[in-house]
Amino acid sequence: MLVGYEANNALRNGHEIGEFCRDLISRLASGRVNTYRALLFSKRVKGAYKGYYSGYTNVSTYVPTGSSKLMPSLWMRYSLNPWLKAEKVKVFHGLNEELPYGIGRDIKTVITCYGLDGHQRTSASDGLMWKRRMKYSFNAADVIVAVSEDVKQQLVDAAVPAGKIVVIASPDGNPFGLTDKMVEQYFQLYQRLAGEEMQ
Repeated sequence: MLVGYEANNALRNGHEIGEFCRDLISRLASGRVNTYRALLFSKRVKGAYKGYYSGYTNVSTYVPTGSSKLMPSLWMRYSLNPWLKAEKVKVFHGLNEELPYGIGRDIKTVITCYGLDGHQRTSASDGLMWKRRMKYSFNAADVIVAVSEDVKQQLVDAAVPAGKIVVIASPDGNPFGLTDKMVEQYFQLYQRLAGEEMQ
């Protein structure tokens, strides 16, 4: 199982959302050394997380190089597709609710949504850019994972088709809590999207 990730939160965010992303990838990688490989794509890696996955033989990190370092956001949005095709990635997971533009239909896509409330409180310009990117991601994604039933309702209220939404939530109601059952649900989702048999 080869999964590509939009991993800006995992490699740059020191808050709960970043810990959630790092924990998910770490637990998948350590529990499935021979059946899972992760490719992490990020605009850059925060110093605290350099080498974070160095002990995992099945996790690789990619950041922009050369002239792409001058505009890393554009690299993330427009330049990943050749990498994904070359590596024969079957599933791409937008951990920050975003997908690369023009991602091929031969690659199945999933995004995790943590809620829409915070984005509605951003500045007008940032909010407009976020709405544009989210509209694309919500339309392009094969599956949208909501971290709670409340987030699912927010998505439905925002006219996201309910049939695209899957809830993977912690039983204690913590949107950033991650249990073994949730890790297994994510892996089974990847398998289903990739058309592989359950193991």
